Amino acid sequence: MWYVPQTPENQAAQQLIQRVVGDRAAEFTADVVPGAGGHDWFEVDAGPGGVALRGSSGVAVASALRWYLRTACRTQITWDAPVPRLPDRLPRIGTTARTTSPYRHRYHFNVCTFGYTTAFWDWARWERHIDWMALHGVTTPLAMTGLEAAWQQALLRAGLDDETARRFLGGPAYLPWNWLASLDSWCGPLPQSWIDDHADLGRRILDRERSLGMRPVLQGFSGHVPRELTADRNARSTTLPWWDFEVGVLDPRDPLFEEFGSALLTEQTRLFGTDHHYAADPFIETTPPVSAPADLARVARAVHGVMTAVDDRATWVLQAWPFAYRSDYWTPERTQAFLDAIPDDRMLILDLWAEHRPVWQDTAGYRGKPWGWCMLHSLGGRPGLYGRLDEIATGAAAARTDERGNSLAGVGASMEAFGGDPVLYELLADVAWQGRVEDVHAWLESWTEARYGRRTPGLLRAWELLHAAVYAADGPGPPGSLIVCRPTLKGDLRPELPVHLAAPPSPAVPPDLAEAWTLLAEEATDEDSAGPLGRDLCDVTAQVLTHVACDQQQRAADAALARDADRFEAAATALLSTIEDLDRLLATRPEYRLESWLADARSWATTPAEADLYESNARRILTVWGHARSELHDYSGRHWAGLVGSFHLPRWRRWYDHIVRALRTGSPYKDEEFEASLIDWEERWTADRTETRSETTTPGPDTAGATLDVVRTLMPRYRAPRG
Repeated sequence: MWYVPQTPENQAAQQLIQRVVGDRAAEFTADVVPGAGGHDWFEVDAGPGGVALRGSSGVAVASALRWYLRTACRTQITWDAPVPRLPDRLPRIGTTARTTSPYRHRYHFNVCTFGYTTAFWDWARWERHIDWMALHGVTTPLAMTGLEAAWQQALLRAGLDDETARRFLGGPAYLPWNWLASLDSWCGPLPQSWIDDHADLGRRILDRERSLGMRPVLQGFSGHVPRELTADRNARSTTLPWWDFEVGVLDPRDPLFEEFGSALLTEQTRLFGTDHHYAADPFIETTPPVSAPADLARVARAVHGVMTAVDDRATWVLQAWPFAYRSDYWTPERTQAFLDAIPDDRMLILDLWAEHRPVWQDTAGYRGKPWGWCMLHSLGGRPGLYGRLDEIATGAAAARTDERGNSLAGVGASMEAFGGDPVLYELLADVAWQGRVEDVHAWLESWTEARYGRRTPGLLRAWELLHAAVYAADGPGPPGSLIVCRPTLKGDLRPELPVHLAAPPSPAVPPDLAEAWTLLAEEATDEDSAGPLGRDLCDVTAQVLTHVACDQQQRAADAALARDADRFEAAATALLSTIEDLDRLLATRPEYRLESWLADARSWATTPAEADLYESNARRILTVWGHARSELHDYSGRHWAGLVGSFHLPRWRRWYDHIVRALRTGSPYKDEEFEASLIDWEERWTADRTETRSETTTPGPDTAGATLDVVRTLMPRYRAPRG
């Protein structure tokens, strides 16, 4: 093997290799060769002495490992397949040409991800994901875990009592929306044990990320403070409404704005250090309380001024979301004034939904400021296969060649939640190093072989069909799942769709999806059931059932409107059976179980009361979200075993029961009465506890059966005849 110095950077990279390939790690050597700035690079030298992985950082070395596994070993590491399949003898491919990323920043995370996905992660789960990020080239991850400790100390030093400070922070699943200045004091107060434990976890996360060469983005300050603080200090402030909530925001002209903001960032730096990147979004989904461009410029200078008062190297990381979300407000004049108030080299702008709704084209390329092309992909973690592979493959590169986008400095993933569609993130990682992927068809063939460990005509054809059916989408998301929608007796009896539902439910199973389902099932073996092919088969089956359920509900609603009891009962009973089948299918996959989410939440507790608080947070954010009549209900609805069986299925049974009773008695449909009873039932579900009852009648992990076995029982009932 080659000799490399045992520097901290090399040791961190070698330890990552050990975690990824286990007892085969001795066959790999990590060699971090730090440069004097410039873009990251890596190269591989695989010969008789082993495989040398060289790069400009730990992330680059990890990316070299990923490239070698994918290219030479025909295997890969994804969220759902973290252990690669290595051949008995590692392939000797000689020394490769150096690969250099065209992007200085490869971003990862969304503020919302820290509520919808990572809220209850422990160190073991974080460690695995940090390794995944390094393997996929991430250099600039958002880092929000534990920052509530800095807030608590800053609020105490500002004169608030501890109870008020912890009440302001709210519950653990909702912390991201506090950081976004969208809500506060919701589902809390935050226990001290949580604050202490997550400060430790946050430091551990940052230490690992930094050891691999990442430069994490921490929090900035945008003016959101407890209203008790502004009242005590007689400070100028206003309130900003956001859905069910409103928050207090300091006037940037008030001295308390810089005083408190500087104290917060000073405390944050003391606890967590800094890499000079600060995320701040003063108006992420709210309308600014000012209209004059000069006033917006004043806000921008105040936000950045807090950062530079503490760190003269501070770069403001701004999400461009408001410029599209509130496009009626953000006129070209206002946008220009806001952006021009900050020096170009002190801002990094994230175009969050660039694969679908890019903002850079409408803002003159952010007026020359560095910006990142980001794939949003998932809104709230809603179910369904979805993606825009072709746009991801070339979108960033096309922007770089456009005179409006030539200040592009990075690419990234800004998903609100993750855990699905790994194909998108593998493609994005290749784009992050190559700049673009020209031939998506050829890329998918390589993906298929690495994912399943074999290349067959059936598997290749299945992915061609999936590309056409779900991964070349024109819309903003997958067809909505009727199953996770709240039933109603109003109007046409169609369910109330969650706010911002990316695409409406669809009753028709796309023919390409149906054929891909058949091919995957025919190709799968019993040994595949627990692996990636079983996971993909589960996802495709769930998508088919989603379409079927929509058709059944529409037929049931039409029958109910026609007061046809027999036809209604037939269609509605079929709908309930489909929902039951979906729950049974999901129970075969460990990543799709409500019990795991709830257990992770309760695991952080030090008292029974804390455990109940955390479970209540975990239940509410996936269902009601906010207040009992919240407009945000079901925004983060999931296809998870236990959640489908104990929450969504009973809601539809109640709908069935109310209609059947009205049809039998000749009574009208009492929509207000039904809605009130449904909301009352939802509130009781969110207050329920796994410690006192079984979550669902679905079999547990040991008895749920293999994915392939369940799919084989479902296909005869849901697959249309061929031909």
